[in-house]
Formats: sequence, C-alpha cells, structure tokens
Amino acid sequence: MRTSGSSVKKNIFSTIITLIAMLVVPVKSTLAAETDSISQKAQRFLEQQYQKTAPMARTVVRVSPLAPTLDKRRCNGPISFIHAPGRATRITAKAICNQPVWTIFITATIEQWQPVVVSSRALSKGTILGDSDIYLKEYDTKSLSSAYFTNPGELIGREVKRSLASNQIISPTLVEKRLLIRKGDLVYIEARKGTMTVRMTGTAEQDGSLGEQISVINSRSGKQVHGYVKSQGVVSVNGQ
Repeated sequence: MRTSGSSVKKNIFSTIITLIAMLVVPVKSTLAAETDSISQKAQRFLEQQYQKTAPMARTVVRVSPLAPTLDKRRCNGPISFIHAPGRATRITAKAICNQPVWTIFITATIEQWQPVVVSSRALSKGTILGDSDIYLKEYDTKSLSSAYFTNPGELIGREVKRSLASNQIISPTLVEKRLLIRKGDLVYIEARKGTMTVRMTGTAEQDGSLGEQISVINSRSGKQVHGYVKSQGVVSVNGQ
C-alpha cells in the first residue's frame, strides 16, 4: 500500500507538534516550582531570623506572593537572603542570585505571639499587686508600642501608680516597686540556724523593696551585713 507524500508530511508535522506540547508543559511547571521555592526559602529564612530575637515567642511569617513577572526567574546557584530584624511588622527582604545576577525584593508581615501580663480586674491607684490581680494573655508583641512584662513574678508586691482597667497590659510605667525599707530606717536583721531564729537590730544603708538585697549596719557589732528584704522593716540574711 502506497502512502502519499502529503500524508507523510502531515504525520511528521503532527508528531512534531505533539512533542513540542509535551516539552512545554514541564518547563512551565518547573518555573512555577522555582518561584514557590523562593517564597518558601524566604519564609524559612525570616522565621529563623525572628526566632533568634524572641526564642520564647510563637513567630508567624506571612510572605506576600511574588509578582507574576518574577515567575520565570531562575538561579543556577544558591539564593541568599538579606534582612536585619527590627521592630516593624511589615518588612522587606532581598533575595539575591549571582548566576545570573538578579535581586528580588520580598515583602512579608511578622507576628510574634507570647504571653503578656495583664490586669485581671480594674485596679485602683496604690493597689499592691498580688497573684489574683494579674494573669497572662497572649498578644502579638510586635504590634505593641509600649514595654510589657512576661513574668508575673516580677510584678508581685509592686504598687499601681495609676488606675488600671480590667484586661489592661501592665507596662513598667504603670507600676513601681513599693519600698518596705528606706535608707536610715531602724530594721530587724533576721538570721536562721536550723529551727532557731535570731533577731538583732541594725540601720539600713539603702532603700529596699520586697526581695531586694540591701546592706545593713549591725547596731551591736558595727559591721556591715547583706540581706534580703523580707517584709516591712525586716531583713533576712538567709535569703528571701
């Protein structure tokens, strides 16, 4: 059976078109995969950078999608990223390729969630903070404009400087250490040995709040001793 020349040409042409179509699809997929890879690498890089600044925080990085015009960018070597973590919540990082030479600017938003001390109820000025007055609530600390506490123990015994609303973040400017001993006060120096407690008098050489270490002059010996403020007018040389 004979085949005409035109039929053979048509078959060859059809085969070539099919092969071209098969080759084009993988190329497009590869380019898309490379674009995704840049975003994923940028996200991992930023997560590592910001986790170093706040190891205890839950860091969330959201990288903005790359522009369609960048989809075909390729790199024949490792892609490096440059960014210095700061206080901003919206940041820009650079992705750099040396072969071929190109730079892509990548934008992202950063969140760092961690427990922050807040008031458990409305507190009036002069309140001495106790366990029931405060609790921990998770906040994105990158979005906070003022300083905050993450350890409730730092606030126990402090005095509220002005009224606080319920669930208000407590910043260092809102509280102050309550002085239980002032410089020059006559105090008791307390020393424990086993089940026995000995008390002697002394004169405080500096101000002191609960748990702080201060120096005291023993009234009997005239020697300087160091102890921790235990309560109003009492210093313990054995610790808090």
